[in-house]
Amino acid sequence: MFKSIVVAFDGSVPAQRALDIGIGLAQQNHVPLGIIYIIDSSNMQLPESLRRMSETEHLINPMPRMMVNLEHAPASMMSSLAQANADAQAAMFHYADFLVEQARSGARDAGVAEVDARAVLGDPAEEVVAYAQQRQADLIISGCRGFGKLKSLVLGSVSHKIAQLAECSCLNVK
Repeated sequence: MFKSIVVAFDGSVPAQRALDIGIGLAQQNHVPLGIIYIIDSSNMQLPESLRRMSETEHLINPMPRMMVNLEHAPASMMSSLAQANADAQAAMFHYADFLVEQARSGARDAGVAEVDARAVLGDPAEEVVAYAQQRQADLIISGCRGFGKLKSLVLGSVSHKIAQLAECSCLNVK
């Protein structure tokens, strides 16, 4: 029925459900399974008015605002900030690698013969669709968190965007 399956995995409960379904289908159909974890590279900021409305409606958590001019900051502080940023990025990649390895091991333990699992940096939906195209997948499985209409409008829905961009069938798992 399927020739190649891709699962978008981020470690969440819906993504774990999607992975379980993907493992089961890959094992039953004796097809390759691709598992991809995306480290979201977007630095998009909400417009101020939309951010305030989102915080008021409890759609997002308020972020502390700092009005600091770093132009005259000591070099040692700037160096510390740069190191902290590098450490945070390294931690994100280590976490992604850990989750990917767990997913790969679970698929292999379940009897999936061919498993490719990777973590990449980029736009989540675009990277999942590109990966599925590269693997010539005929099914993408992703978890969805079931945000309400307003929250999905403000935050977007990766699973919805995947379904819109993909050329193959998509299965969203709650």
